[in-house]
Formats: sequence, C-alpha cells, structure tokens
Amino acid sequence: MIQELLGGDAKKIISAISSKVGASESQAGGFLDKAISMIEQAIASGKLDINTLLKGDLSALTSALDLGSLGSMLGGGEDKAKSGLDAMIGPLKDKLAGQGDLSAMLGNLTGQDGGQAVGDVLGKLGGMFGKK
Repeated sequence: MIQELLGGDAKKIISAISSKVGASESQAGGFLDKAISMIEQAIASGKLDINTLLKGDLSALTSALDLGSLGSMLGGGEDKAKSGLDAMIGPLKDKLAGQGDLSAMLGNLTGQDGGQAVGDVLGKLGGMFGKK
C-alpha cells in the first residue's frame, strides 16, 4: 500500500538512497521495495506505530526492521541499511503525511480496524442485493 502511495516519488527516493550509500539504482530500488514491505509488516504486527513513522523517528524504524537483511540489498550490513533508511525516511514521511488519515487506511489494510472495513463492505454488498 505504501508503494502505491509513493507513486512517482519512489524514483526520487531511490535516487536519494543510491547517492547516500553508493549503491546502484537497481540495488536502491530493491532496498526500497524490501524496506516498505518490512515497514508494512511491522505496522501490521504492532512492532511499529504508524504515528512514529509519520514523525520520521529513524531509531524506532531501525529497531523494528531486520537491518542485516536490508543492508545486504545494498551490498553491506546494518550500517548501510541505516544510511539507506535515513535517506528514505524524510521523503517517505512527507509523502505519507499528505495522505490524510493514514492510520485508518493502514488499519483497514492490516486488519487492525476490528473488522470494521470488512463489515462495511459486506453491508454495502448486502444493500446492493436487497438485504440489510
């Protein structure tokens, strides 16, 4: 979901990561994809609070993710992962902050909305077929 929200800005973030850590654009793109996937999983599992991400808290982000795995995407270790995350956190935070109630949107995505989104969809479908 975050990847879709980034849209064309992903290329800018990839360039920033590439420049900061001295990796190829391909490596930086793989890093960004993997980091976003890990961020979404961390939010879904409760390891990372979306509001912390929106504040740009790099230490909370690094403690919630597998830095060794991320660093290997850039041809290094945890230090490269931290540098890559540092390059992406500002633009990512700015882009996500402009999306309205991101907490609710990600809650719907991850199922942390207490089933409300599923209930809403089923209710609308029922209404379409004459049932309430």
